[in-house]
Amino acid sequence: MSPSAVLIAFEFLTPLRLRRVERTSDRAFGQALAWFPFVGLLLGLLLLGIDRTLSHMLPSAPVSALLLAALALLSGGLHLDGVADTADGMAVQGDRATRLSVMSAGNIGPAGVMALALVLLVQWSAIATLDTPMRGAALVIVPALGRWAATPVAVLFRPARPRGIGHALQQGMWPVAAPLGSVIMLLACLALFGPAGIALMVVAAGAAVLIAAAAARLLDGVTGDTFGAAIEVSQTVVLLFLVACAQRGWLTPSLFA
Repeated sequence: MSPSAVLIAFEFLTPLRLRRVERTSDRAFGQALAWFPFVGLLLGLLLLGIDRTLSHMLPSAPVSALLLAALALLSGGLHLDGVADTADGMAVQGDRATRLSVMSAGNIGPAGVMALALVLLVQWSAIATLDTPMRGAALVIVPALGRWAATPVAVLFRPARPRGIGHALQQGMWPVAAPLGSVIMLLACLALFGPAGIALMVVAAGAAVLIAAAAARLLDGVTGDTFGAAIEVSQTVVLLFLVACAQRGWLTPSLFA
């Protein structure tokens, strides 16, 4: 495991630049996958702090919108961009090369706009619905689960391009990075929800794999945009699952009461 892997994870998943390194090897980048859930947990704790501060001044709905804005800024908009590009690539009529070209162009089309609007609307409504203690636990665990969900995608799908983020994430993830990241995520779920928290990992992985499978069928593999879309879709589905759990009493967080 490269000692710089944790720094690479922070620099990739946030706007922070902690080193003066212009290029990272694909193997070191793949090893950074181990620390994706750790970075997500720290982002979640920041969201919890923002929520606790603003909830004394504003109602739940505007606070929830500000939380989503904060998460987008803290993530550099990276995963939302993946949602838009993946939606545009999957919606366009054409062969694999045409779809990949549309995704790499970076221009958001109608499908991308619609996908972004739907993802953000569902996330906002879910967060606004949650009450303490589930709300606090969700804010902490959901960013971590979303970023960990890149691991099953990397394990199960081949890259669509010989270079790029999709390819780099799959280099160096064995034998340590993928298992270590999963252990970190498992411990976090157990700490917040007990043994039943394992269900959150199943839901997160299932959502990420489904969207990745849909993209891989059209692209003959996954790209960096696919990983971003998988992260956002995974977060969205987990939030909806937590709303259902809160209403049905399926999961009870042991922290953030």
